[in-house]
Amino acid sequence: MVFVTWTNAYTVKQVGTFLKKRRRERGYTQDEFAEMVGVSHATLSALENGKSVSTKTLELALQLLGLRLVVVPKNAEVSVTVPSQGAKHEI
Repeated sequence: MVFVTWTNAYTVKQVGTFLKKRRRERGYTQDEFAEMVGVSHATLSALENGKSVSTKTLELALQLLGLRLVVVPKNAEVSVTVPSQGAKHEI
């Protein structure tokens, strides 16, 4: 059985807070993760605090943490297929 974790984040600040939590869970310091993303400590800090950063930086940070950002209209019905497992999950 495959489990897919969904997290609803409605603001840039919430996305940043979620990224910070995931980074810490993976055991990376801000300096280590900033180097992995290819940005300065200040830029990573800005991202984690909901400040303006490039979409490219956000996408790379998400990717390195094994995450994806999916934008779905509120009240939409969503069906997800996890490619590696072929399992379908109704949301």
